[in-house]
Parts: sequence; C-alpha cells; structure tokens
Amino acid sequence: MRGISREILARDAAWTLADGNCKDLTQKWGAWEATYLAAATVTDRARALIAPVEVCVGCPITAECADLAELSGYTGIAGGRAYRNGRPDTYGLRNPDKTRRPA
Repeated sequence: MRGISREILARDAAWTLADGNCKDLTQKWGAWEATYLAAATVTDRARALIAPVEVCVGCPITAECADLAELSGYTGIAGGRAYRNGRPDTYGLRNPDKTRRPA
C-alpha cells in the first residue's frame, strides 16, 4: 500500500482554511507576517505575534492550519505560531548562553 503524499495531505488541510477565524483578514494577516519577519529582536517578534495569536485563540482549525504550514513548508504565521520553511520558528537567533561541550 502506498503512503499518502505530503501534497495530498496539504491539499486536504487547505480545504478547512475557509472555516478559520482569519478567513476575512487576508490583508491584515499579510501585514502581521511582514512585521514579524522584519523584526530584528526576539522581543519585537514576540510583540508581532500578539495580534495574530489572539485571532487563533479558539479557532476551530488551529491544528489543521499548523499541519498545513508544516506540510507545505510555509513561512509566516499559522495556527498561532510562527513558521519558517514549515518548521516552528525559533526566532532565528542563537542563544549566546549556550556553550559547546568539548568532544
């Protein structure tokens, strides 16, 4: 039996987007994502997530939205979190407190 491709899973998840709390916020959502992606600091990125996350709270398709972001390699805000290339964004900043252990 063949497995289900990522493309088919993503297409199926996309059908539910019309049921999301954000369905009428296309322009505003784009502006929020642009603000998030342009933010230079972790604090600015966290602030940029406040408004879209409020939209996602209580949304009936948050899980499907997050699945679609991961399956499609999405960069932006989906399911109440930020994504880069389909992976939850860690803000793209390294933790300067982490030290490497010698081998």
